[in-house]
Amino acid sequence: LGRRLKESGCLYPTGFETLDQAEEAMLALTVERAQIADGQNILELGCGWGSLSLYLAARFPRAQITGVSNSRTQIEHIDAQAQARGLRNLRILTCDMNAFETAPGQFDRVVSVEMFEHMKNYQRLMAAIARWLKPDGRLFVHLFTHRRFSYHFVARDETDWMARYFFTGGQMPAHDLLTHFQDD
Repeated sequence: LGRRLKESGCLYPTGFETLDQAEEAMLALTVERAQIADGQNILELGCGWGSLSLYLAARFPRAQITGVSNSRTQIEHIDAQAQARGLRNLRILTCDMNAFETAPGQFDRVVSVEMFEHMKNYQRLMAAIARWLKPDGRLFVHLFTHRRFSYHFVARDETDWMARYFFTGGQMPAHDLLTHFQDD
């Protein structure tokens, strides 16, 4: 983890960047691809240690950022960082994404970076996200996938660290999995 504590992918455009520069490059690319702008109401699903939420709150002071995490300690860290940086446009909620609900039609953007791999019921999740978005709102998802297959993370034995400790209860999505929900 670099200075921003970004636990998901980084971007090394030239291959000579430092970890901190690669974190910044990926955060900027996420903003570009998600078409985030100042003044938007943004929901981040699975905010980790707050790298994106804190970045958005600082870069877009008129935006309202809501982050969701199931980790009390990560939320305490994000709240402390927001307070230390004087960020007042950031709210972090503790909740299991399987149980999260919010008012319909309130977000311009829903952003998720490497959280979908922790989930299984994508049809339910995508239906909820569709409810939360404004009519012209957009969803941006960054995830890693298997090129052909979706499969559940199931620990085969005590050496299967990813299934036992990181993606417990989740699934590896196939490359085209989210395209099945385009018309829902």
